[in-house]
Amino acid sequence: MGVGLLRRGRFARPMEPAASEYISSMKDDSVIFHPVVQINIAHTIMLAEQGIISGKEAAAILRALHELHRGGISKLDLRPELEDIHIAVEEFVTKKTGEEIGGKLHTAKSRNDQVATAIRLALRKKLLDLEERLLGLASTLLAQAEKNIDTIMPGYTHLQIAEPTTLSHHLSAYVTAFLRDIERVEHAYELTDTCPMGACAFAGTSFPIDREMVARLLGFKKVGENTMDAVGSRDFALQAMSAAAIAIDNLSRLAEEIILWSSAEFSLIDIPDEFSATSSIMPQKKNPVVAELARAKAAKVIGNLAGALTLVKALPQAYNLDLQELTPLLWNSIDETVSSLEVMAKLVASIKPKREEMLARAKRGFSVATELAANLVREAGISFREAHSVVGRMISMAIASNRTAGELTVEDLKRASHEVIGREITLNPEKLRKALDVENCLASRNVVGGPGPKAIRRQLTALKQRIQTHHKKLWTWRRAVTKAEERLLNEAEGRLR
Repeated sequence: MGVGLLRRGRFARPMEPAASEYISSMKDDSVIFHPVVQINIAHTIMLAEQGIISGKEAAAILRALHELHRGGISKLDLRPELEDIHIAVEEFVTKKTGEEIGGKLHTAKSRNDQVATAIRLALRKKLLDLEERLLGLASTLLAQAEKNIDTIMPGYTHLQIAEPTTLSHHLSAYVTAFLRDIERVEHAYELTDTCPMGACAFAGTSFPIDREMVARLLGFKKVGENTMDAVGSRDFALQAMSAAAIAIDNLSRLAEEIILWSSAEFSLIDIPDEFSATSSIMPQKKNPVVAELARAKAAKVIGNLAGALTLVKALPQAYNLDLQELTPLLWNSIDETVSSLEVMAKLVASIKPKREEMLARAKRGFSVATELAANLVREAGISFREAHSVVGRMISMAIASNRTAGELTVEDLKRASHEVIGREITLNPEKLRKALDVENCLASRNVVGGPGPKAIRRQLTALKQRIQTHHKKLWTWRRAVTKAEERLLNEAEGRLR
């Protein structure tokens, strides 16, 4: 076995096969294949423009790269001893052009700045995919919320019935959370949109390169300000993984509630058969497996982030091969989150709320207790703490006598107030009835952000506008990336003629 093009100068012997296999990133490099080729195209054009290589040499290199871009990764020899896809691409070009010309491809660049740039190019697209799936889920949740403005359900704290709300209000809470996730993804995109090319190993180069030209050809917004930071840092990737982890964490909360709501104990929604599985032994089972797996996927993405943070926490500047192990965690985090969002959006769209059961549970669970206390403050002139105690005693009395909140009477109020605060409080029977009515309770909750009909309609309108704004930004960024790729390939083809 030969020493190889990369090793022949410094080493007399080839790397031990097991060691070569161990350090190789070939199995994970398919994600950055096209970015690597595009980087080499842009770099070659720049070298020619700056007079570092001749136009004829550039044309020969670009011809090989153009063929590779069209033919795909299958045209490469991906044997482990080449270490990574960067050397595989260089070997391909060298075989096509000869070493005298192909050997100039790596002039004024390193694998360090090349891989950092390739990761950013690939990550930009993946972040746009992530934002698109988040927008899809947010839009689906919003559509369900619009259909369920009047669907009353119990709201929970500590998983105990607390106050009445609506399914629309509950789902809108998730829309709001996912919109924050979208903002985090957009911030991660902006941090990623920086070009490291020209940083070389970490100290730049004495060749008269034009970093801004390469950044422009690749569609980056700017170049990395410090060459050492450009190749030695992966906090942009950590930011992306953090955004993905928080997003799938929010998704896991939604999945958990879907699992609970679909259980026999809650029985608030029905999940269609298409998103359910049955038991291999218990024929009656209808298991919410899609939501369960989404909940489990969150653990993987959170674990990836923890692993990546631990990986970089003690790395000295600038580049270390440890960073090679972070990249698969990055891709897995984005891919798992994207696929989970996609399938969960379809599940959410298919959910059928059990409206009568939702309303019945809200009524049975004393969810109007807080509203009754508020009415006592307004009508009887007592402090809220006194009202809280009186209503608490009334609820205890109702539970002891197996009654619902709707069955409480003025006599119960008088007795409870006498026992708790030492004086009788009364309320007009009609006002007591209204205070104990869940529909009336919700109708009065029109505070900004609340579940009342007017308030929730205002929320839905605002949420829809925010989603549209993010859609426009997504479209603008995706179009810019696509156009940059088209311009780069057209520029390369023009130099082949």
